[in-house]
Amino acid sequence: MPDAIAALPHLDLARLPTPIEAAPRLAASLGVANLWVKREDLSGTAFGGNKLRQLSLILGAACADGADTVIATAGVQSNFCRALAGSAASLGLGCELLLRGSIAAKREGNLLLDHIFGAAVSFTAATDPWDPAIRAELEAMADRARAAGKRPAIVQLTGESAALGVAGWVLGADEVLAQIDALAAAPTHMVVACGSALTLAGLALGFKRSGRGPRLFGVSVQQPAARLRAWIVAAASQGAARLGLDVALAEDDFDLVEAVGPGYGQPSPEAIAAVRLAGRRQGWVLDPVYTGKALAGLIAACEAGQIPRDAAPLFLHSGGAPGLFANAAAFGENA
Repeated sequence: MPDAIAALPHLDLARLPTPIEAAPRLAASLGVANLWVKREDLSGTAFGGNKLRQLSLILGAACADGADTVIATAGVQSNFCRALAGSAASLGLGCELLLRGSIAAKREGNLLLDHIFGAAVSFTAATDPWDPAIRAELEAMADRARAAGKRPAIVQLTGESAALGVAGWVLGADEVLAQIDALAAAPTHMVVACGSALTLAGLALGFKRSGRGPRLFGVSVQQPAARLRAWIVAAASQGAARLGLDVALAEDDFDLVEAVGPGYGQPSPEAIAAVRLAGRRQGWVLDPVYTGKALAGLIAACEAGQIPRDAAPLFLHSGGAPGLFANAAAFGENA
């Protein structure tokens, strides 16, 4: 990597490298030759997950700038906000969260953990993460924090934090490439759930920089694929600029399908079935709004021939187990 990445402040929030494991029983169910899983759910702090690689750089920069409080926004059951709140607690930072949702939301799943980790939680009526009104609310929160004598840093994945979020997964791409060299069957595709999609953007940028790697297959759980595809390219461009990489991601450098279902943060029947399948075949704990939808997207792609039967997919288990328990009712009495 160029000197730019060595110069970035970095915190060791995750236990790395996370392992890649074979999933033969689930591979047989999907009808593919081999199936691998990257166990990002085992990465550590606050239930782990793919967000820790992003936060290692985002919070590293905030601490280097002297921040004592972080302010962020996302959905009410956000894995990112849960990981941020837990990481902030481990570092002795204050944490204020502006969540898209209702004040009447039950304190369960990630929202319960936000409170357990000591985050100050407020809510916004805005529903679109790119809505300028959300940014205005974050700025107002930062102003109030400064008036109270704090030194706040705004963390916004659709804003200035995108470049560092991408950079975290450019490093993750190097880790994946080193690991797959030792596998008996090299992965042909890598399947990733896409919310803010910075994980896929960083992986795609890292693979393209290296000139090798599995074909990336993103499953959008939040946005229409056309909108998200353009954002992934834009976010990768920000990451490349921050790292000094002379690499430009194009829209045809990755595949993207939609599995939003009834809406962002809402379980779909396909995701519920995928969660059950992963649990009964491999003992994995997925959730029905992120990783479950990603596995459902992989299943549908195999059935449609988008991922061939002789393929060896690598599934990124990005964590998010608390979201399962926030959606227990969706599984009914015969869960």
